[in-house]
Amino acid sequence: MADLATLQTRLSEAEEAYHRLLTGGGVVEISSVDGSRVRYSERQAKDLQFYIDWLRTEISATKPQSIGRRPIRFIF
Repeated sequence: MADLATLQTRLSEAEEAYHRLLTGGGVVEISSVDGSRVRYSERQAKDLQFYIDWLRTEISATKPQSIGRRPIRFIF
């Protein structure tokens, strides 16, 4: 797995590419996590969105999980 900074950079690039794609950019090219270049066309917008979601999941997995408070429940 790539480090957090690399994942965040890839996410930023992917989001920018997705924006360009949806606003008529035609074909966009980004770097994947393994360093290879990947091209996406308008038909593959869902694939790019899947990659963005995957990056977000990987980023959230690198952050420590805090234990949140539970709701208070009254038992009568």
